[in-house]
Amino acid sequence: MTEKSAYFFAPLLVILIGAVTTEAVFEYKKSLQSLEIYLDKRVILQHSYTKPAIAIGKGKTKYENDLGNFHIEDELLKRISLNDFQVSDDPLLKEGQLEIDLGESPFHVRFSNPKYDVAITLQFESTSEGNVIRLKKSNTNTEYNRMWLRLTALPEEHVYGGGEQFSHFNLRGRTFPMWVREQGVGRNKSTMVTYLADIVAGAGGDYHTSYWPQPTFVSDRLYYAHLDFSFYSLLNFSSKHYHEIEMQENFEKAQIYMGTATSWPKLLEKLTSFMGRQPLPPHWLYNGAIIGLQGGTEKVLSRYRSLKEHDVKISAIWIQDWAGKFMTSLGKRVYWNWRWDKKMYPNLEKIMKQFKEKENVRFLSYINPHVIKGSEMFDEADNEGYFIKSARTGKTQLVDFGEMECGSVDLTNPKAYDWYKKVVQDIAKLGFSGWMADFGGEYLPVDDSVYYDGRPALEMHNIYSELWAQLNREAVKEMGIVNDVFVFMRSGFGKSPGYTSIAWGGDQNVDFSYGDGLASTIPAALSLGMSGMGLHHSDVGGYVSLLCMVRTEELVLRWAEMNVFTPVLRTHEGNRPDRNWQIYTNNATTKSFSRMTELYIKLAPYHGHVASENTNHGYPAQRPLFFHYMNDPQSYEEQYEYLYGQDLLVAPVLLEGQNQWSVYLPPDEWVYLWNSTQIIVKADKKGEGKTVQVHAELGNPPVFYRKGTQWEKLFQSFSKYNTDQRAKASEGFSWQLLWENPLIFIYLLLRKLFWYILFND
Repeated sequence: MTEKSAYFFAPLLVILIGAVTTEAVFEYKKSLQSLEIYLDKRVILQHSYTKPAIAIGKGKTKYENDLGNFHIEDELLKRISLNDFQVSDDPLLKEGQLEIDLGESPFHVRFSNPKYDVAITLQFESTSEGNVIRLKKSNTNTEYNRMWLRLTALPEEHVYGGGEQFSHFNLRGRTFPMWVREQGVGRNKSTMVTYLADIVAGAGGDYHTSYWPQPTFVSDRLYYAHLDFSFYSLLNFSSKHYHEIEMQENFEKAQIYMGTATSWPKLLEKLTSFMGRQPLPPHWLYNGAIIGLQGGTEKVLSRYRSLKEHDVKISAIWIQDWAGKFMTSLGKRVYWNWRWDKKMYPNLEKIMKQFKEKENVRFLSYINPHVIKGSEMFDEADNEGYFIKSARTGKTQLVDFGEMECGSVDLTNPKAYDWYKKVVQDIAKLGFSGWMADFGGEYLPVDDSVYYDGRPALEMHNIYSELWAQLNREAVKEMGIVNDVFVFMRSGFGKSPGYTSIAWGGDQNVDFSYGDGLASTIPAALSLGMSGMGLHHSDVGGYVSLLCMVRTEELVLRWAEMNVFTPVLRTHEGNRPDRNWQIYTNNATTKSFSRMTELYIKLAPYHGHVASENTNHGYPAQRPLFFHYMNDPQSYEEQYEYLYGQDLLVAPVLLEGQNQWSVYLPPDEWVYLWNSTQIIVKADKKGEGKTVQVHAELGNPPVFYRKGTQWEKLFQSFSKYNTDQRAKASEGFSWQLLWENPLIFIYLLLRKLFWYILFND
């Protein structure tokens, strides 16, 4: 019965259907003119003849791949609204039959447009996995490769998630393409950095570009939605009245899972139960910082000894170039042949064993699922047919990773998958206690790829990152070392949270920019956390250094002081180590960093507590303020401060040259970590807290704790680390710096002369 024909039978027909269960279920309310579908009393879909919620269409999408920086152009050729609808709780019911068996079966809605002879049937079902919307059947022909579904929205509704979003925490008012790619350099089209990166290499990125897009979002109406679909899709939150999900290509494979709760903690508990949670990090992680060093055995050990002389607490040494080095215009890169380079790192196996046993210090390495052409491992895999093939040549598809041609392991090939899993396990057997599992599907082409299992490249591009995470998890699980290794990843998609141990923010610029610098890591952590991936961290000091964009000492220390109050304190020398400030550049910097490692260790019991809440309940380590202050309207607007666990509020200093900082405090009783000053914040008429100004000298980031917390005694002990006792930063420019590090001096001078004139955002 169509909506028009029903008009002649009765003035009103209302049907409510729902399975009898303690969990939320789908219900519908149907009148002559409209259809409303509810989940746990929340209206999630509203459809009428004049305002249809479903449409199909066809179009052409062009994917231009420039070293992982995908530029996607979509040409829409036709869009057809499916205005008519018919509801049934049984696909076998005859036309016009209204008798139904309440609460025993899922219901179906057939959306159609007789003019074009097209129809789609959606099934609304409550299962053990949750509530799911499935595409049951379609009589559309193959010319249609687009589908749009509109979920009901409220004008003032807030939406978060979407994977790792670096620019905007609240997703409302914008569209977010779900496509794994390089995040770009600058990521803000209004800045000179982004402009130049676009001009030189098409690599500027945009507000939505991400290594880890994930079609998962949560609403302040306390529901989550996850799109299970790996072809290109878009989450469009630009309308005040609906959230539009666009699915391209084979949209009949799409499924949408949903769930509800009565609070934010309970909602994340449900979401992460569905997605899978991260295991507890290894206990040794909290013994100090993970120090990124490279250059060979002699150089690494020399740096290590120097840091130890300044009492830097170290839990692990991360040597990303363990397999050798490869020079490109981007700087020093790892040689992607995942075998120990014994010439560069002689005696490494013996040294790792000694350090673990005698100094309680681990070693970490680096790997990704791509292998450089000309290497021993490439030849082995190529001969066995383990790489993704080129449709044009029938041979291994070579992918340009920036002056490096590589083969990508075909993770749909069971033999290739098992072979590469053994490669990963061999790294652990060599003596490494973890690794950066870098990259994923960012660079994979979509116009010339042939996969072993026959899936099209457009379907595989995104899901490849999830498969890479799954391989790493299986590798350590089979060895029984899940909780004793530190495996961190930057790329993800779909249900990656269930396979990833910990995420890292990727390649930020070595600057204070909000689009791609220090500040961008906070919304990244918060958005990924609200997508179900609750453990996140970033490189101290950033990574990307281009032109005269180089690290300053202040940036290194500001980044480090923030990361003390995150799950992981890890350094990276960056892509151009010689011209960038390091934690070992001078004694003053090293001494200041040493203090940071001491603070990180002191917080170890709380780090462990926060991690256990993530593992056991799915509460992200870094939480938005509204997670525990859901009745405070202003908490929903804050994206550059966060709760670390429930009891610490962290507001990092995100601009250069600041000695004071504004901090928003939700209604509660707060104590300033560094001097025990108490502030009672009462809710105003709107239910909001207040903003306070605090001293924020380098070394003492603005951090408050909740009065009366069970961790109060631990937090009180931090007052002895006040600014009078902190290590002072060096003077920066000096004759001593010119003498000891002339290259850093020159680049800092260039930065000072030109950077703020031309490039600052």
